[in-house]
Amino acid sequence: MQKTFSIIIPHRYGEFIDSTLFAIYLCDYDKKYIEIFQAEGTHPSLQRNACIKQASGEIIYFLDNDSIVDANNLKIASEVFASDDKIAIVGGPAKHITNTNIEKYIDVCLSSFFAVGPLSNRYTKKTNKIREGTDRDVILCNLFIRRDVINEAGLFDENLYPNEENALIDKILAKDYKLIYHPDITVKRPPRENLKSYIKMLLNYGRGRIEQTIRDFNIKNIIFIMPSFFTFYIISIPFVMFFLENINYKHIYLLPFGIYFILNTLLGFITAMKTNHKLKGIFIYPFMFFTTHFFYGLGFFYGVIKILFGKKKIAKFNIKKYKDFD
Repeated sequence: MQKTFSIIIPHRYGEFIDSTLFAIYLCDYDKKYIEIFQAEGTHPSLQRNACIKQASGEIIYFLDNDSIVDANNLKIASEVFASDDKIAIVGGPAKHITNTNIEKYIDVCLSSFFAVGPLSNRYTKKTNKIREGTDRDVILCNLFIRRDVINEAGLFDENLYPNEENALIDKILAKDYKLIYHPDITVKRPPRENLKSYIKMLLNYGRGRIEQTIRDFNIKNIIFIMPSFFTFYIISIPFVMFFLENINYKHIYLLPFGIYFILNTLLGFITAMKTNHKLKGIFIYPFMFFTTHFFYGLGFFYGVIKILFGKKKIAKFNIKKYKDFD
């Protein structure tokens, strides 16, 4: 028997979901088993929760308003969920549609293990293997979760955005449910369109991660704090060089940066050789890798400041439901 799906698409005021809806309508799945919620507003976590409370599908499918779903996604997900009642979460990569050089640089960077670690699984299909995974393997713009399990786990933490899905997934997996990474469940979407928006994304992701770590501590997420130490170290270098008089101590303090510089340059070169912009890439990818590490780490400090001094955001939203199950 086919599973019923409630598809939830949150977005900001003034944004459109036409391309996402069109791709859903082209899916190879009986539409009588699908209902769609469009949630326009200022607080994505709250918008998703409000839609979940109205949803009637067995499976919730979370998309962004720029997610172009593969025609087989619902069909594959239905089969995966039907195979094991302990499977609570199913997801796959969100591949980038790139039109400009900067979008291509950002895409390659996010697909690099050196740049973003295991999170690179979210942005590229690295294997054909279907496997159990964690929150590091899936992304919220292409994520299926059983509705009863979401309710059991307590919905999204509305104090978190982004990284609200990471906290929810941790709670679900702690209840001995399974997450399945399926490389053929894909969406296509554009990456950030320029360096400014990419840096803003990194700051927000870093902020979201430290807020999640503080509010919902999980030892496995300690690794994501490492970029904050890197950022602090980089910022400290000019001060240490100015105040430290002993030249030998200066050399010792600069040693980690020298190692990082060599590794970053080498991996940037290797990455460039795999692309169509080899000569430019030799210079661009080391810069992109450094930018990713530095500003993601800087986002941690932004998050701490926001927790200490930030004001609670006033949330506004409205929901549109496209159809009920027949």
